[in-house]
Amino acid sequence: MPRWMVKALAVIPALAVSTVVTSMVGATLPPVAGLALFVGGLVTGVLLLAGVGEPAAARVLLASRPARAEELDMLAGALTVLCRAQLGPPVIRLRVRPGEHSIAAGGFGRRTVVVSAGLVDAVEDGRLPQDQAAAVIAHAAALARGGWVRNDPVLGFWSLPWQVIAAVAQVVASVGRRLPMTSVAWRLRGIVLAIAVVQAVQLHQVWLAATIAGIGVVSYVMPVLERRWRRLLIEAGDVAVREAGLAAPLAAFLRRCPRTPARQARLRTLEVLTQVARPLGLVH
Repeated sequence: MPRWMVKALAVIPALAVSTVVTSMVGATLPPVAGLALFVGGLVTGVLLLAGVGEPAAARVLLASRPARAEELDMLAGALTVLCRAQLGPPVIRLRVRPGEHSIAAGGFGRRTVVVSAGLVDAVEDGRLPQDQAAAVIAHAAALARGGWVRNDPVLGFWSLPWQVIAAVAQVVASVGRRLPMTSVAWRLRGIVLAIAVVQAVQLHQVWLAATIAGIGVVSYVMPVLERRWRRLLIEAGDVAVREAGLAAPLAAFLRRCPRTPARQARLRTLEVLTQVARPLGLVH
């Protein structure tokens, strides 16, 4: 299956729900306000699709800011390695997400890479070597430069209503997990939804039955598609890191993370890639 199709299937439910919610909200507003919401949303979406306003989208959607001069100085060794691999500034714009303590980096749009404040802090205090920092950032930069996350700004903007609903649902779910039988009820949701569909059909409420059935299908299929898309991103980034000569530093970083079957499989792949990686003259 082509990568665009995998991503489309993964994001279509969120976009569809967001469109419906926005339309419902717009219908309750005064005509002028509803028209402004509709036109403003379309114009913003088109601009983001064309690559305009990517820094503003990264600021709003990812709560990030441009990397400061002192932060760039701390990452100088890593950025030197990235520039040699043609994955550093000015090819990419580096932003920092304050308050995120984990060591992470993510590609966004065409040229943006957002690193966590935890990554910068780890480099500053010596817990994260420069070559490993370069490998983590290179993984994200390669996805941005390779077009894997090209449309994430517009997708993130359009799916804002879904993100709000998902955040509320996550809070409710976290509370519900403390209640007895909640997890069992969630696993048996297919039976409950099937009964609801049959009852709606018996009442000749076909659209309600279709809606309930759609919710049930999405609840099962969407997590699978999202996991598949994330797996494709990881694999594509790992290949790009190998081509940049940074497979060994990335593997060294992953060995420091909690072990999971997926991470162990990824490590085995990286160790194979390390054997064929071209030398790059890493900065230590």
